[in-house]
Amino acid sequence: MSDISIAEAKIQILYLVDHAPGVSYHLLMEKCMESLYTDFFTFSRSYEELISGNLMDKSRSGDYSSDAVGSTEKLTLTDGGKAVLKDLLSSLSAPLLQHLDEACAEISDEMAKHSGTAASLELTEDNRFRVNLAYSGDGKPFAASVTVDDEATAVKLCKMWKKNCDKASEELINLILGEKQ
Repeated sequence: MSDISIAEAKIQILYLVDHAPGVSYHLLMEKCMESLYTDFFTFSRSYEELISGNLMDKSRSGDYSSDAVGSTEKLTLTDGGKAVLKDLLSSLSAPLLQHLDEACAEISDEMAKHSGTAASLELTEDNRFRVNLAYSGDGKPFAASVTVDDEATAVKLCKMWKKNCDKASEELINLILGEKQ
């Protein structure tokens, strides 16, 4: 299948964001590029035009629980975006809708997998960085705060937490308790 046009990419992005509200920019980009046959430049232009055209909103947080540091944009459709999608929905073919629904399911699964994971950082009064880590994905809630001297270390802790939180929380508890696995 060949790459899609900007107009097609916009419709598909609107559909995905409508069916997976709160999706991060990076997760949306990843799914569009891997399963919707678009390249980075088509995706980026389509995304920017949807934002500047007030069809889609992005909100930011200091939370690093999404796909990468800096990807804290959470996307939702505006009323205008919903209206445009509603008008264009009937023009989409059944196979395309099925494909989009599969992509939405993958996005929702990925969002659910990391919904119990959070990492954020804040500057302390003494110009250090407090990193707040939390995980509740396995029914064993875990939360910890760590203070580090520099922002690079704080950001790295936030980035790595998502990847390793399930093992790290259990290992830290076992280490403190003196238990071996």
